[in-house]
Amino acid sequence: MSRSPPTLRELARTNAGIVALVLFFFLALYSILIAQQLFFVIWLAVAVLPLYLLYRFVLAFERIADAAQRFAAVRERESPSEERP
Repeated sequence: MSRSPPTLRELARTNAGIVALVLFFFLALYSILIAQQLFFVIWLAVAVLPLYLLYRFVLAFERIADAAQRFAAVRERESPSEERP
């Protein structure tokens, strides 16, 4: 993986991001105008934020593991063959 995890702005420009934003918008309109419950919109926004942060954490953890693996491979190639078990 050569680039950082996508930001919210980059995710919003994808097809899935556009669909999610449109769905959230219509759900917000429904909950405010029809059900008259503003709290549901706030709850939904607060529930999605930890999922996004978890996604970013997993991607960052994968990048760290990948970098550690590359670092170990380079050290193994550079070490003299007599030192290898």
